[in-house]
Amino acid sequence: MRKLSKYQEVVAYLKVGIETGKFPTGSRLPSIRQLSQDFQCSKDTIQRALLDLKHAQYLYAKPQSGYYVLEQGQHQDLEIEVTDEHASAYDDFRLCVNETLIGRENYLFNYYDNQEGLDDLRKSVHKLLFEQALYCKPDQLVLTSGTQQALFILSQIDFPNKAEEILIEQPTYHRMNQLLLAQNLPYQTIERRIDGINLEELERHFKTGTIKFFYTIPRFHYPLGHSYTEEEKREILALANQYGVYIVEDDYLGDLDPKKGQTFHYLDTEDRVIYIKSFSTSLFPALRITALILPNAIKEAFVSYKNVLDYDSNLIMQKALSLYIDSQLFEKNRLARLAIQDRYQVQIDHVLKKSSCPLPAFRLHNGLLLDLRQFPKIASLKHSHLNLDFFEEAYLGPCPYQFVKVSLEDLEKVLSYIKAELE
Repeated sequence: MRKLSKYQEVVAYLKVGIETGKFPTGSRLPSIRQLSQDFQCSKDTIQRALLDLKHAQYLYAKPQSGYYVLEQGQHQDLEIEVTDEHASAYDDFRLCVNETLIGRENYLFNYYDNQEGLDDLRKSVHKLLFEQALYCKPDQLVLTSGTQQALFILSQIDFPNKAEEILIEQPTYHRMNQLLLAQNLPYQTIERRIDGINLEELERHFKTGTIKFFYTIPRFHYPLGHSYTEEEKREILALANQYGVYIVEDDYLGDLDPKKGQTFHYLDTEDRVIYIKSFSTSLFPALRITALILPNAIKEAFVSYKNVLDYDSNLIMQKALSLYIDSQLFEKNRLARLAIQDRYQVQIDHVLKKSSCPLPAFRLHNGLLLDLRQFPKIASLKHSHLNLDFFEEAYLGPCPYQFVKVSLEDLEKVLSYIKAELE
């Protein structure tokens, strides 16, 4: 029989103790220091075991106090705070960073000359993408220091189609707008509506022959929340292939798609799609690591330009992310975020039903989008001092103030204000 690891021993010991009553409901478990001494293992091993049992709802944590036994059979009544969605990811990732620093001095005192990224992380990401039906060859993967660096390089290098203009949706990711303006880059715009884009208008842009690439956020569009259907993606791809336009697919919230819809990259048969996956939005903003799947025709130019910008991305963080993915912690926290999303939507439903929302509303992953186009008092709302996001930076031109994002915490107050203004 295969011998259990120290981590497995700790988990098994605590599970049996809880299930048999050795550790009664509400009782405080031995400290991390004590368990570490008892099992003759590191504190990180104990911490990881406790976090996994917390995720499995055997335990709950009290700040500055320790871990306590949760009453079994009452798991579904446990309240989950929306604001805590990153807490588990932080704890798990900290363990991986600590592990990276043990016996790996080469990550601190040496350079790494592979501009495509740390081999360990590229292998981990390749496997992760494969599990998400994002198939590519390992040598197509390149890692950058965040999505902004990836977009900057793409905006600077020459593409095989020899075109120079960038087509972007409006509204769109505000940093893409900033990039175009700061670099004085040539661009065209196409309106992204609450129901998508006009494909005839898209073809008119592509027909000009001047479009280098079309930058799009296909799933959970920022800021409108719209996602393309598979049919729409196929039609957009067909137009791109017909007119020789590349597509830059920014799939920044793909991990939160419970339906795991098909990506442009999955449907691409002409090596026309550049796929961008950000780990900052999946975990936390300070993790400046982004993975790209690049067509062979532009990879060499991309990597050469990246070499000019930075010799290598943070090796410690790259190795920590590799450990995080390989140990299934990434998947664990992805599922936890999906569960929180479900709870979030239930709470939004409750507020909407209670408040009888007077305006058309659309779900976002972290709030609600209100359609203000038929609301006559936008100015009063804009100057009401309520906590609202009108997405001013998402537009290259003047903001039309057609939509506003409201967080769950402020939703009831905002809806009450709007109802009063309409009366």
